[in-house]
Amino acid sequence: MQQASKGLRLAVLIAEHSQTANNLRAAMESRTVIDVATGIIIAQNRCTQEEAIELIKKASSNRNVKLRVVAQAIVESAGGGTVQTYFK
Repeated sequence: MQQASKGLRLAVLIAEHSQTANNLRAAMESRTVIDVATGIIIAQNRCTQEEAIELIKKASSNRNVKLRVVAQAIVESAGGGTVQTYFK
């Protein structure tokens, strides 16, 4: 019984770590597209990084869509296509 309990705890721990890794990967991918969109806004508007992020946040709030969706639309409209995060 104790051996089965240890095995079950190990399986749960592995699943939790796997989920954490997936969440971190998704966060990094979202961050990449947001950073690229921020750079595009900075270049187009000659503004600061803070101002660029604020513009993306306002658009996200006004449209009631996620920040990364707005950022992806900015990148695509600038001709950037789909942005990928490279993990090594």
